[in-house]
Amino acid sequence: MIGTETAPLRTGLTRRAWTRAAGIMPVTAVAMIAGCCLAAAFTRGQVRFVAVAVVILVGVVAGLLWTKRGGVDAVHRRVAAARSAWSGSRDGAASVQDGAADARDVALALPRGWRVEAARGRMRFPLGEVTVRGETWVLRAVVGSRRAPRRREVVGVDAPTHGAFLSIPVGTTADSMLVAPAWAGNTSASAPVWLPTVRDRVAEHEDLLASLTVGDDRVILFALDDPRPETMLNRARLVRDVAAIIQAAHGRP
Repeated sequence: MIGTETAPLRTGLTRRAWTRAAGIMPVTAVAMIAGCCLAAAFTRGQVRFVAVAVVILVGVVAGLLWTKRGGVDAVHRRVAAARSAWSGSRDGAASVQDGAADARDVALALPRGWRVEAARGRMRFPLGEVTVRGETWVLRAVVGSRRAPRRREVVGVDAPTHGAFLSIPVGTTADSMLVAPAWAGNTSASAPVWLPTVRDRVAEHEDLLASLTVGDDRVILFALDDPRPETMLNRARLVRDVAAIIQAAHGRP
């Protein structure tokens, strides 16, 4: 059990697995365009036609093979396998069937302009006195937007939040709107007494760009990437600690 929590699993997953998977088609398209330009520049007549056709054919085949090996579907399979293996070695942990995301989680954590198509790679596991839920959200842009689908990592716990609603950016704040909830800016009227302590705990947490949201009796971390089980565990410790800080400030153990 201790080894499972402290040693990274050999899963084939990387820190930016979803970012890399989403970049396959754009990179392939750019490479094909560049190849066609070079073929057209250095050939003439019928040879040019054949060269461009060969570049396109090779690009399409390479793109398909790359997508099969490293595309989003392949990453989903690796994530599911890694989390299943991790939960199988941890007492009380369990994989949960893919399905719809919790509506209250969505209302609290989802950025503006997106909808959650599905929650995949779902897990539930105990951590101290709380039960943590971790999953990957498949996001689709709202009607009228041309943004490509995205995957985001979500870790949360249920805990009394005593009417507070706030969002704290994690990591660099330059692109914080990528993960900020839709209601960001409409936070609690006054800062809770526990907010400085929570900010200190968030500052100790090393992660990719993410947003910690507190409200509606739950604490959720919504992160840009990194589906690895060991990262999920570190994020779970953060939301657990934040929930404990809030309860301690209100005189509850």
